[in-house]
Amino acid sequence: VVMRCFDTLLGTKVGTNMQLEDDGHLKSESVTPLLQSFISNYVVTLATMGEGNDRLSEFVRGVFSPLLIENCKTRSVVVFYRAVASALESVSSANGKSDAFVTLDPELVQSTIRSMTAVFSSGGAPRSLQEGLKQDFALALKHTLPWKNPDVSIVLQILGMYPPNETMPAIEGALQTRGESQSIARNALSCWLRGLGDGAFASNAASACTSAFVLGQLLPFGEVDINAGIDKSEREMAMAICTLCCLTGIAASELLWPAVFKGLQIQPAAVCASPGFSKAYRSMLLLEFGCREGAISGLGNGDIVMDKAQQMMPPPPNIEMVLCNAVNFVLEQVMAVSTKLIGTVSEEGNRASGANRSSTSNNVSSIVATLIGQLLVLHQSFPSSNSLSSAVNEMLQKTITSLVDTSSDDTADDVKNLTLLYAALSCGAEFSGDTEESIRTSQRIINMEFALPQGTKMKKEAKQAFRSVFQYAKWGSLSLMIPMITTEQENSRDLYEQILTSASDSVNATPVIALPPLFNVVVSTGKQIVKLNEEDNASSLLSSLHTIIETLFAVLEEDTTSSTWMAMLNELCSLIFDPKLLEMEYNTSYVKGDLDAMPIFKAFERMLKMAGMTKPHICKAAVGRISMAWLGSGDEDIGVCAVPYRSRIVDLLLYKEIKLDENSANQTTEDFSESLPNRTDSASITRGFVLVFLSKLPSPDAMSEVGLKELVNPIIVQLLDICSVEPARGKPFISGSEEYCRMTRSWQALCLLSRFITDDIAEYVAERVFRGMSNNTHGPLRYFIEVFTIQCTRMHPRVFGEFYIREINRKDLPLQYVSSLMVIGGNVIVGRYNSDFLSSKQRIKEVLCGVIPWLSSTQGFSRAISQLLVYKLIPLIVDVNAGDCGKIADSTRDEDVLRGIYSFLQMNNEMERLRKKQQHFFDTYDVDSTCTAEGLLSIPIDDGEEACPLHMIDSIKDCLAEVYKEVHGSDIDNVPYKQMEELLIDAEQAINIEADTEEELVNFQRKIMPLDALDLSIKSMHEQKLFNAAGKKKQQLVVCATLVDKVPNLAGLARTSEIFAAQTLVIPNLLVKKQDDFKSISASANDWIDMEECKEEDLLKWLYKKKAEGFTIVGLEQTSSSKCITKTKFPEKTVLLLGKEKEGIPVQYLSAVDTCIEIPQLGIIRSLNVHVTGALAIWKYTEQMMRRTRR
Repeated sequence: VVMRCFDTLLGTKVGTNMQLEDDGHLKSESVTPLLQSFISNYVVTLATMGEGNDRLSEFVRGVFSPLLIENCKTRSVVVFYRAVASALESVSSANGKSDAFVTLDPELVQSTIRSMTAVFSSGGAPRSLQEGLKQDFALALKHTLPWKNPDVSIVLQILGMYPPNETMPAIEGALQTRGESQSIARNALSCWLRGLGDGAFASNAASACTSAFVLGQLLPFGEVDINAGIDKSEREMAMAICTLCCLTGIAASELLWPAVFKGLQIQPAAVCASPGFSKAYRSMLLLEFGCREGAISGLGNGDIVMDKAQQMMPPPPNIEMVLCNAVNFVLEQVMAVSTKLIGTVSEEGNRASGANRSSTSNNVSSIVATLIGQLLVLHQSFPSSNSLSSAVNEMLQKTITSLVDTSSDDTADDVKNLTLLYAALSCGAEFSGDTEESIRTSQRIINMEFALPQGTKMKKEAKQAFRSVFQYAKWGSLSLMIPMITTEQENSRDLYEQILTSASDSVNATPVIALPPLFNVVVSTGKQIVKLNEEDNASSLLSSLHTIIETLFAVLEEDTTSSTWMAMLNELCSLIFDPKLLEMEYNTSYVKGDLDAMPIFKAFERMLKMAGMTKPHICKAAVGRISMAWLGSGDEDIGVCAVPYRSRIVDLLLYKEIKLDENSANQTTEDFSESLPNRTDSASITRGFVLVFLSKLPSPDAMSEVGLKELVNPIIVQLLDICSVEPARGKPFISGSEEYCRMTRSWQALCLLSRFITDDIAEYVAERVFRGMSNNTHGPLRYFIEVFTIQCTRMHPRVFGEFYIREINRKDLPLQYVSSLMVIGGNVIVGRYNSDFLSSKQRIKEVLCGVIPWLSSTQGFSRAISQLLVYKLIPLIVDVNAGDCGKIADSTRDEDVLRGIYSFLQMNNEMERLRKKQQHFFDTYDVDSTCTAEGLLSIPIDDGEEACPLHMIDSIKDCLAEVYKEVHGSDIDNVPYKQMEELLIDAEQAINIEADTEEELVNFQRKIMPLDALDLSIKSMHEQKLFNAAGKKKQQLVVCATLVDKVPNLAGLARTSEIFAAQTLVIPNLLVKKQDDFKSISASANDWIDMEECKEEDLLKWLYKKKAEGFTIVGLEQTSSSKCITKTKFPEKTVLLLGKEKEGIPVQYLSAVDTCIEIPQLGIIRSLNVHVTGALAIWKYTEQMMRRTRR
């Protein structure tokens, strides 16, 4: 029940977050860790019971059943699996139990594996969650009781879920390492395997499976068809067997090599129909995956041998023989593919559909890619093999001779030679001593075009597959040859230009599988062109860059689904976002006004457009690279090359990243995390790069005039324009809204840029800042406004001082604005940042004139700060030691009045305590650290992922609370903390509301409470119970809502009862107060009104008890004897009994009711909502009590 309820929350607007109360404050917390903890505790409890194993196994079987996977969301299943797996691990380690103590049937496990595989293959599980599911499933298997007679097929199905890293990276070409999650899973599987059967099952099964697989006994041999592509079942079986060999606990090479020798001990023919082909093919699969596992390679598994010079020695002769046979076997298969294709003569009337042509093309190309991948794995696993290198070098020379020295236009031969050339180069083959050979070969390849001889008959699907193999081999070969050509070689420049032209013309006609190698060719060529072109040839280089960038973008737009898409984008960024290239573009094009000749700038704009708001990984890749390049390549003109990007920099400073799509694997960007502060939030990575860039700019004095006036100043002006926008109808921006986020991030950026506020823009900045400060804004946003203003005032005391004095003397200031002015004044007048803008007595007097009126403010913290300011300023213009304090009261001179105020502030103990705490606060408050990239990016965030700093006003409120506690000592325990906290209302709640004549009797909803409203004499607890939190005497009205069961109605009644100072609200269950909807509707009324619990079965007894206490029971019910509420005279001690929705008050309770009242109705509907009815009755009672009090 709990699991299904949790599953219904995922993916809905409700979500899994809930509002929880912590120390009187609401905070958002996810229910996910709470549920995981609950399930884990439940599992641990079951495991520790006397009959624990049976009940525990039953529960675990339910969790790991296929029904849960099929009927619940993947995210839910991950939560459940993780909770159970972690609990089983803790039970095993804490109680000293054996690893196995849960029973899972093989058939159940098999069904679960099938369901899990189906979910994975259907795309229903995000990739990031698949690894977690598999890890926790493996951990659960680790703790299952061993199967006595394991079924090998089920074991291999399980292991098939945990393959090695099969995909080789397309650009770097390095073996991938296993992730942490995969390592944990495989370790758990190893423990599970070694416990199966009699303990020797795993090693015996591994040895038998390798041999049976090669001989076709485990999986029957099938007919090889290149049009059908790779046989996945064979590759999956080979992966599972290699995984089994690696997890048995003994040397995997001892299990794999005998099977590899069975098929590759002699040179096999690559003819599919030959007897030895199938055995050799499967032996090659075991060799490939054994190498991917690192089990039978020359790297780190014990096979490596070093000579005295610490050089890697070749493998033993028998291994060399197998490697030679394996390489020749793969190369012959490569040749066989083109032979097979050219032999597919079309049959009359046999026309393939477009879908079939595309399918055949992909299948054939995937075979070639797989074969070349096998060669690459062998080369990386056995780098010291002589037979391998000699075989591929020999093949390289043969293909070069065929390509260069023959003038044949036979496309079939060209395809054969190209694929063999690519295969040989993939294995590390090198050109001979002739340095020009690589250029001649490259030029020959560039000029090759796919064109079958006239009269050649070939099925259309085969023709398309042929073209795909041709393009794949052509661009793959060039991608490996270009890095071998040096820029010093003759004709290299012409070759590069030819390559760019050919690549640009070929993108649209190149099949998808050949696009990554084409991309690599262009990137490698681009790097060489950049080396060739010096600054004096900048125009030519920019023209070449334009071609390069357009070609690379064309590849990215064509190949949107490739697993290497982000790797290609990262390569593009690395190529073009180079400091020297940006400087060259700026000096050559931007300065001259030729914006069309700025290919790098246009590329950046294009990337941001591609990223939009839904692909933050693209934006992150581009900005992470270019933000470092903006700084330039030297110590002069730092940041100048970022001038063309200044508008985009502003956009990026406001950019808020969405969470990455966990279902996509193409989101890996280069790691620039070292350049960011450690605590940078995931939603601020891109913005963080820009903030770090701005923080690294030199000071205004050391910065060039161009950088200051054309880069930094325009950015500041744009941000101020955003910040000075007034909220609609004077209401603050809604937290979490787009406007609020933009405003918050703008002020944060301005804090960082405050050091660049120079004299020529100071007045403009001051005008915009104080305009923005006057807006109605939330505390976190106001915090950054105040920090920025403090920094600017310190640098420009005259300009900002004039604006400050003008504003502090206004008579129409809202309390929020006053609070900010007080905070700024406290920092720059009496704090560590005290400025010299009060250099004249006239200015001091002007500040005093503005501050003194706030000594009587109803706002506690404004009053407190004004006391400190007045205390510090008066001695600057008056000799406070002159005159007779005893005669001050009779004097009317200004100086004597100021001395009197100063004397009181100095001698009053409570004022002294408060002043010392505030002085310490202002002396230690640090805004410098906030105005750094690290400071801004390290600020805690709220639920909307926006910065949520501790506002200065909150700190001052704490000072007030501490002083109050010190003054009243132990008596403070008798005062409800909530009451005191409410008295210290912050600026966001401080809104003046004038009472009208009706409210002069009782001001029920006054928003501002002076600190003095708190009775400083501390009444006794008995006396306090007679008054509510507002200091008003409670009415002797008890609202009984025991019969009301709907939470919204109960919450509304709580709010109404608190507003009208009812004595008590009676509800059926006090736990309802903790529900989020109750808290939301009641508007925190539950914190201020006494609430009592009375169950319905106890209601009659409770009513008679109240009658005995002198209360009159008044029931809201329509009966034959009910009185109209307008003619009812309520007793002072009244219990208002409310009935059930629709049913009213049941008959059994009417016997205890003294009188029933009803509300006159003029419409058709004959009943009111119970909350509305109760509110009307409560108000009628209150109105009568108010009139009696007035009389």
